Amino acid sequence: MITDEMSDERPSVQDRILRAAHELFLTQGYNGSNLRDIAARAEVSMGGIYHHFASKEDIYETLLKRTELGKELPRLGALVSDPSFPENTAQIGRAIFDIANRFQDDFKLVYIDILEFQGRNIKPLLAPVRETLGIAASSLLGARIAKGEVADLSPGLMLRVIVGLYLYLYLEDSMLELDTAEEMGMPEDEVAEQMAQILLHGMMRAPK
Repeated sequence: MITDEMSDERPSVQDRILRAAHELFLTQGYNGSNLRDIAARAEVSMGGIYHHFASKEDIYETLLKRTELGKELPRLGALVSDPSFPENTAQIGRAIFDIANRFQDDFKLVYIDILEFQGRNIKPLLAPVRETLGIAASSLLGARIAKGEVADLSPGLMLRVIVGLYLYLYLEDSMLELDTAEEMGMPEDEVAEQMAQILLHGMMRAPK
């Protein structure tokens, strides 16, 4: 998503370069775009490119740092820290779907980092958030495990499975141009709810 830094009526040369690169990376892919393409789209010279950025990767890293995903992640932290976790799994799923739908371009930029750089750039950005979520889940679930309210399983793994499953479904739909909700004949909220039921209670009925 283009941030406010890149939304001025008269964008600077640097912002024009970033806008052009953003468009090209999302439409042609990272490897399918080069600095000359970016310069042409931004209507700047190659000298103008190198005045602001050392390389194509430098441009990409700047774009990734400007994504707004980080501002949304505390919302997940609040849900994971809620005393109703993990019973609120459907709510977490709906939040993930909502964030993913509103920040599709940001997710695509992250996906480029995973494919091209093995997540080298996004890992440091997400590390503090992952640590915070992990601590919250461990503290809350640890107490509930001790009381016998939740199965004695790894809190960190439980959190990874919950978040990972919802993210995977979104990414699969996005990358393969699928629509699970439409395919299943149900609203997206119901998809989130049924996924939560599978995660929390499994697919098998308890034996009589």
